[in-house]
Amino acid sequence: MSTVDQAIQSVFNKSRKDKFLLVLTIPKILRDSAVSTQAARSSNNFIENTLQFSVYGSVIPEISVPEVVAGHSGQSFKASSHNRPPFENIRVEFTVDNQFNNYWVVYKWLNLLNNDKQSSYEAENEELITSPRLRPEQYQTTFTIYGKDEFDNNVIQFDYTKAFPVKLGGISYNYRDPSEMQSYFEFAFAQFTAELV
Repeated sequence: MSTVDQAIQSVFNKSRKDKFLLVLTIPKILRDSAVSTQAARSSNNFIENTLQFSVYGSVIPEISVPEVVAGHSGQSFKASSHNRPPFENIRVEFTVDNQFNNYWVVYKWLNLLNNDKQSSYEAENEELITSPRLRPEQYQTTFTIYGKDEFDNNVIQFDYTKAFPVKLGGISYNYRDPSEMQSYFEFAFAQFTAELV
């Protein structure tokens, strides 16, 4: 490799934990409820891009392709299993905005998966109720985390495909604590890929 091909940078240039951006695309079935920030606030819709601006913590999953052990002549030999176990759910921490718009996005998404009043999958959508087969791609999407350098340029992209929320954290009100309200949500996903930008 020639020196032209090598990345020249100081050994002190290290990645920082606070240099990232989470971007999520609302799944197809919820897009009809999404509105612009200028639209009237309503329990029947949500503002699509509110969540990504208040996320303050997330994790990149551990990647594992475990070994298998075979015994032979009193010793153990290891080889790759060529198998990836399922990923753990990812927890995303965010600060609740003063209109609860970001909380509402995840709440509506979870309510789609199990309606809080009717206790069924998207009970308010007649087309889904009568559908012979409910497809996962209707409620799944891709979450992307961009790792950034010290100048806020995207340098790596982590994609979580076929993702959907599975949990929305509780909120603790307290008259003695005037700090910002924090919450979290967890999402499950099928595949994780990384790519340099």
